[in-house]
Formats: sequence, structure tokens, C-alpha cells
Amino acid sequence: MNRFVKQIPNMVTLVRIGAAISLFFIEPMSVPYLIVWGVCGFSDAIDGFLARKLHAESKFGSILDSFSDLFFYTVMVITLWNHILRTIGVPGLITAGVGLFFQLIGYVICAIKFHTFSALHTYANKILGVYFYLFPFALIGEIFLLYTIYFYTGAAIAIFGGLEVCAIHIINKEYDTSRKSIFLFLRKKKEEPDEKGEQTE
Repeated sequence: MNRFVKQIPNMVTLVRIGAAISLFFIEPMSVPYLIVWGVCGFSDAIDGFLARKLHAESKFGSILDSFSDLFFYTVMVITLWNHILRTIGVPGLITAGVGLFFQLIGYVICAIKFHTFSALHTYANKILGVYFYLFPFALIGEIFLLYTIYFYTGAAIAIFGGLEVCAIHIINKEYDTSRKSIFLFLRKKKEEPDEKGEQTE
């Protein structure tokens, strides 16, 4: 497989970064904004799939994907700040801040312990990604019950997902992107033989 094909997933990720930058110059919650937002979401959904399908997974691609995710979430907060403040209010922003804090702590632990900038794509964080990309659509019409339930559910997932990643990094001896859940991780760890060759109970 030639080099160009192997770079396709990274190109898709770069499209997401470029699209996210363009959101700064588009009226928030307008139709063009939602279209570009959708492009960001679609690119996030397929770059990992393409990397696996083309056998083009790489450490650089993982770092680029993690950076693009953090960058997009930052763009979301900045461009939708007034809408979030008007609808969710300060308590919601504080809750979201707690979720973001634990997500960032996961990156810090990974950087310090494993010397790499990357995120674990756990099931919780995959669900959180879907929540992020659907969030502006939940704000359409500003229906209080809809966006309130949606927002706080997403914040709860962010907090759990961040704590889960932190726990996996702390317990894990080596960096492993295949860890999808703390529960599956602990169950597998329990089934693995201990240092004496005996299976843990």
C-alpha cells in the first residue's frame, strides 16, 4: 500500500481541524454552522474506521486525532458560549467544567506516565463524542426540558469517562489503546495469571 493511501485517515482528521477553525467565522447555530459542524462529526466518525480498514494506524495518527478532538471541544465552548450561558446557565457551565477537568487529567496522567499525548477511545468516551456532535441540535428551538436533560446527561458521561480513563491509566503498567471499559479491563486483569503463574480469583 502506497504512502498516500496510508495518509488518508490523517487527511480526514486535518479536514476536521480545518472545519473546526472555520466555525469561528460562521454565525453560531446558523444553517452553515450546523452543516460544517456535521462535517466535523462525520470526519471524526470515519478517520479511525479508515485507519483500521487501510491498516494505516500510527502513533502520529492517534496523537493527531486526540489533538483534533480537544481542539474541536474548545471551539465548541468558545463559539456556543453565549447559547450555553443563556440556556444552561452558570451551574451547567460549572458541571461541564468538572467533566472537562477529569478528561484533561486523563491526558496529563497519560503524558506523565507513558510519555505520549493520546486519548483512550473507551465506550463512554465514544458515547460522549456522539453527545458533543449532537449538542447544538438539542439547542434548536431552545426547549428547556430537552436541552437540560441532554446537557446534564452528557456532563455526567464526561465525568464518568474522564474518571474511567484516569483509573485505567493508573492501573495499567503499559499504554494500551485497546482498553474500552474499566469494567472489562478489571475483569480481564482478574482472569490473567499472577506473577507466580496462578490465576487470580
